Amino acid sequence: MNSDLDHLVLTENPDAVIVANSAGEVLSWNNGAAGIFGYSAAEAIGATLEALIVPEEMHAEYRQMLVQALASGSVNFETIRRRRDQSLVNVDVSCKALRTTLSGHDTLLLCTHKDVSDSQVLRDNKLVEARFRGLLESMPDAIILANRTGRIVLANTQAEHLFGYATGELRGQAVEILLPHSLRESHVRHRAAFFVQPRSRSMGVGLELHGVRKDGVEFPVEISLSPLDTQEGTLVMSAVRDISDRKKAEQKFRGLLESAPDAMVIVDRDGRIALVNSQTEKLFGFERHELLGRTIEMLVPERMQGRHPGHRSGFFSEPRTRSMGAGLELFGRRKDGSEFPVEISLSPMETEEGMLVSGAIRDITERKQIERALSEKNIELQNAAEAKDRFLANMSHELRTPLNAIIGFTGTLLMRLPGPLTADQEKQLTTIQGSAHHLLALINDLLDVAKIESGKVELHPEATSCGEVLDELAGTMRLLAEKKGLAFDLFLPVGDIVIRTDRRALQQVLINLANNAIKYTDAGTVSVTLQRGEQDGRRVVQFHVRDTGVGIRRDDQARLFQAFTQLDSSSTRRYEGTGLGLHLSQQLAMLLGGRITLHSDFGAGSTFTLTLAE
Repeated sequence: MNSDLDHLVLTENPDAVIVANSAGEVLSWNNGAAGIFGYSAAEAIGATLEALIVPEEMHAEYRQMLVQALASGSVNFETIRRRRDQSLVNVDVSCKALRTTLSGHDTLLLCTHKDVSDSQVLRDNKLVEARFRGLLESMPDAIILANRTGRIVLANTQAEHLFGYATGELRGQAVEILLPHSLRESHVRHRAAFFVQPRSRSMGVGLELHGVRKDGVEFPVEISLSPLDTQEGTLVMSAVRDISDRKKAEQKFRGLLESAPDAMVIVDRDGRIALVNSQTEKLFGFERHELLGRTIEMLVPERMQGRHPGHRSGFFSEPRTRSMGAGLELFGRRKDGSEFPVEISLSPMETEEGMLVSGAIRDITERKQIERALSEKNIELQNAAEAKDRFLANMSHELRTPLNAIIGFTGTLLMRLPGPLTADQEKQLTTIQGSAHHLLALINDLLDVAKIESGKVELHPEATSCGEVLDELAGTMRLLAEKKGLAFDLFLPVGDIVIRTDRRALQQVLINLANNAIKYTDAGTVSVTLQRGEQDGRRVVQFHVRDTGVGIRRDDQARLFQAFTQLDSSSTRRYEGTGLGLHLSQQLAMLLGGRITLHSDFGAGSTFTLTLAE
């Protein structure tokens, strides 16, 4: 009877009663031990207490206790042990060494472990409440203090309101009660790991953390953990913030970011990436979770990483929207280490969490390739243009020398200085002279084109009397017009008009316009009119050269001032020409700060107007 009673007391004792050998191997494991530590007798017997229930960081303390119990016969102390689910429990340990020959052992250890977590919470609470209650209540966030075993020692009013508990209701509860069921088991392991290396840390960057209210409703949270050293040991202080509103705003903002065509990266003052869009993942080859919380320098080539924090600090000291890339060579760095040219636009963003910077990043690899190709093509074109100019300059000189000789000798023959000429000889020499003059005009035009396009034309502005220029023009052109049976009229205003311009260039433009008017007019009048006017709010002087010739079709007017353009390009055309006269005139007019415009009615004549600033 007594033996059955003793067995009943041993097995049903609410405290853990454990018998082990001198090496700490479990020989007996009662129901109380199974209840406290979570291991069945079958799982515990044969294992060592050290491996089974002693936290790794407390192995040295356990071994010292084992030595002391065997040496002195008994030990009593309060410590922490680990359950099967990795949670910790405060226990009061009483261990006695028994000298025996039972089961072939010289010495057995009879150890009892009493769960004193509630008592520890009460002791911790009194201490913490006396020292920290006022401070914790003044904090804006929900604050929860938990001891090493994960029991809540103190929660401020903000925490009770946030999680929906009455005053004092959280005290003594496992902190996992505030977490979703799916996370509670893993949280026990994370909590135990925190006490192995306690340090301040923020949780939530790149993670989706949630709390659970008493009514079971989950909500997103941000948590900061800090160790708190007290006389009773280390506690962990958790600052919990409900970020539901921020998550909603982020979701809305993320939608805007995803709709952006460029890669968008949001960075805080420390340079840590707070938000990215999918375009960023594609451009740099990282997944979102690999970027969030990391510094922006991970997207910068290694050779530039050392200087980048200084540039970043400079932006935050003078935050303003700015574009980066103009005149700079900026590069991004992909996950595989490859680099590519980028263009970046930065914008400051004021938020509740402080200032952030939004960066829009665009890959300009294709643009750079096009720019490089265009640059190479421009160099080729420039070289070709220079070669053309050199050719024209050299050839025009080489061609003009013999042409002038031909013109000179032909003139001498036509003057009959060497002797008389027959009618046929005079006719042939006249043809030669005319062709030579025409060829010389073509060469001169080509040389002028080369000079203008190469920028080698030198102007000499001076006070120029428009009346005098036109009188000289009339003296030359009137004889040419009369040979064709045309009238040549000159209309000048009362009082002379003096402008500052290059006299020679002005004369050349007007001669070209008047010569063309006479050339393409078979009957009627060619006139030149000088008048003052106003254009775009400024005073101007206009030279109108009118004719009663064939006129110009509207479809042909757009290409009239192009080089080497002949409106009649057939082999049977009536009028010879190089197609350079109007092109040269327009180029010279532009060099003088003016422009030539045209008004023409086909079959009724044309008016060319040279406009210069007065």
